[in-house]
Amino acid sequence: MLLLRVLGVVGWVGLLGALGCAEEEAPPGGEGGKGPVGPVMLEPPASPEVGWQFDVPPFEVKLGEEIQDCYFFEVPYDVPTYVHKITLAQNEGSHHLNVFRVKTQKDLRGKHGDRVLGGECWKSINWADWPLVANMQSAGVNPWQLPEGVAHRFEPRELLMVQTHFVNATSQVTPLGGKATINFERIADDQVKHELGTAFATNQSIEICPGQKDKRFETSCKIARDTPITIVAANGHFHSRGRRFTMAVWDPFQGASESMFYESKAWNEPPFLRDLSVVVPPGGGVSYACEYTVPPSSCGDPEKECCFTFGPKVEQNEHCNAFLYYYPRRPDTDVNCF
Repeated sequence: MLLLRVLGVVGWVGLLGALGCAEEEAPPGGEGGKGPVGPVMLEPPASPEVGWQFDVPPFEVKLGEEIQDCYFFEVPYDVPTYVHKITLAQNEGSHHLNVFRVKTQKDLRGKHGDRVLGGECWKSINWADWPLVANMQSAGVNPWQLPEGVAHRFEPRELLMVQTHFVNATSQVTPLGGKATINFERIADDQVKHELGTAFATNQSIEICPGQKDKRFETSCKIARDTPITIVAANGHFHSRGRRFTMAVWDPFQGASESMFYESKAWNEPPFLRDLSVVVPPGGGVSYACEYTVPPSSCGDPEKECCFTFGPKVEQNEHCNAFLYYYPRRPDTDVNCF
């Protein structure tokens, strides 16, 4: 049985009337870059007309622990709402912070105000059809302003899920405990020209064993249908054996382009590239690849000859995940490639 804890709305979804917005335009370490050691602070939007805030209260991450929890909350409006800026803030030690739209609820279940502690929150198959809203892996305050005229559309009281993952072990440390806060800032309906679409792709056919060097895995994810799309932001994700993550446009007739638009060599704080303008042809998508090196002395799963296979745990598993944001969105173009 899932362990669900119903928390009060106070301290979770804040429509606080504090004056002024957060000092987030120039986060420490550069926009989208390394933030402070912590703890992070983020003022909420000035009023419900401006936007709203979701706050994950501080929690302890003991030495040797990995904590991944899922928080459910509703968009706090009774009319369709457009959001043109999202700011994600989190303490040092975060492995990722993801936001999803809740669709089919399988073994991971929740309603407004629920928190699922670990358990089914570790299993990605539970959110296989939940469209991505936003993601971030960098510590500190990370504002993201969408391109002019582009916005997320949220339905009245739409249910969302925030997933936090903090690690205090060999590969990462969480010196001041876990904490995350997200601001959603609105835009007037008549200023919206395109809805933002998203894609979350994960290559689960991964196995890297001790002593292997520069082992590469590549796959593709179809995004566009019968019209072209434009990718405006991208982020890659793997664990500490990862050495290089790349993305390129995939054409249904010509295959992967030789010109990549994304590259990361940092596993713990990979770049979140924004202000892209990458056109994907009709029927196309992206090709993404991950390269890994495993020292001979490392051991992932002892039951699999110490190899590292796909899974959520930083210390014993590996990932190859691509996060993509594009326009125009259609109801059939929010994509999950598993």
